[in-house]
Amino acid sequence: MERLVIPEFKDYAFVPGGLLWKLIDKAGFERRGNHFKIILAIIFVMLCWLPLAWLSFYQFGWSQFFQLFLRDVATQVRFIFVFPLLLFARTFVRKRFKETIQIFYDSNIIDQHNHIQFEKNVDWLLRWRNSWIVDILFVILVYYSFYLRETGPSILPDFYAPWLRYENKLSAAGWWYVLFSLPLLQLLLYRWLYNIVTWIIFLWKTSKIDLKLSSLHPDGVGGLGFLRYTQLSFFPVALGFSSVVAAGMSNLIIFSGASMYDFAVLVGSLLLFVMLLFILPLLVFLPLLASVKRKYFFEYSKDAWDFARTYEKELKDFYETGKNRPDTSWHVDLIGSFEKTDSMGILLIDKAVLLCFVCAVLLPFIPVLAQEIPLTQVIKTLISRFLG
Repeated sequence: MERLVIPEFKDYAFVPGGLLWKLIDKAGFERRGNHFKIILAIIFVMLCWLPLAWLSFYQFGWSQFFQLFLRDVATQVRFIFVFPLLLFARTFVRKRFKETIQIFYDSNIIDQHNHIQFEKNVDWLLRWRNSWIVDILFVILVYYSFYLRETGPSILPDFYAPWLRYENKLSAAGWWYVLFSLPLLQLLLYRWLYNIVTWIIFLWKTSKIDLKLSSLHPDGVGGLGFLRYTQLSFFPVALGFSSVVAAGMSNLIIFSGASMYDFAVLVGSLLLFVMLLFILPLLVFLPLLASVKRKYFFEYSKDAWDFARTYEKELKDFYETGKNRPDTSWHVDLIGSFEKTDSMGILLIDKAVLLCFVCAVLLPFIPVLAQEIPLTQVIKTLISRFLG
């Protein structure tokens, strides 16, 4: 069967879009090697974090700088960990997405009969990737939220960024934070959230196409098992989102005397949010896979009747004459086809996917838990329980 070939000039990566990514790419982020990427990421981090540290130290002095800035876990995590993590995550997702599109063609899941609609879906995704309207809306959203905070009656609580204000006004570091550092981080977060939503819509549109799937494919899900690994490439993004929340909770414990146990509902809600955001894309194929399984089961059931009746006749003749023993290999093959179709799964979600994203949510909360329950105490308790 002839396979369609992807046009070489077409860039199928959906994550490079957006104003921020365009600025980063002008510096050659994707074209250069890992050494250059690391240096560029450090430069961006320093532009966001270093002025905050220097201005806070200059305005507050060492004692207040330590108490208000260095103990501000949320700020350190946002700019030293989450920001570079989300920068490098694009490389993994972009590469996996291109491989996914290639597999759709190489496996003939997309063929001469359905490639037009599939290409329309990809073009839709790439068109919205480069939408200037979305970029403008994100910029307006970021700075309008700052305007509301400054002109409205509500003031950010002390635990959010305790060094943000000096004598009831924005500190020098606070101005850099709200005009440059925070907007840059928020644009990055919003862009990732937007990319994930468009990815979900793309997969939903693709699930409506007559994909050439088979219940006999050895991956047990009609031939779409590779999408699990595409989805797993979003692990760094899920980890980044969770880290932002966990760091904010850590600030609450440090500056407000709160307890982690007060936020059980928050952690549960975050887990549910991440599960929906990163698991939902795999659920859109459930109706399609159920249809494939039903289709093949009925096809094999109908075709088996002719084979079964012919076999019965040949077997009866053999018993009567003792000649021409019937060939049973078809029967074994047919049973194997039925068993494979019957065991075919209709969910792309497996234990590896679930464990991956549960870990992405819970791992950032381990240091938060350690603030209330020292890890040494936990280890000693476990040793005493098992060895005592």
